[in-house]
Amino acid sequence: MKCPNCNSEMFVTDETVNTRSQVTFYRCSLCVSEHVSSEPVFEATSQESSSYFDAPAADTKRYLMV
Repeated sequence: MKCPNCNSEMFVTDETVNTRSQVTFYRCSLCVSEHVSSEPVFEATSQESSSYFDAPAADTKRYLMV
């Protein structure tokens, strides 16, 4: 990543990942400015959790609207 202040290369100082996001902290080695970048985390769907329409009729929950 390039520094927005001096356009030199930034290095990663810390990285935090949880179930919702990945946050990366950068620092410039020349002007010592900091930058934070965050991205959402998308988990791959597992085989166990099938779609509502793919599941057999006996396995699906049916809701009664009253």
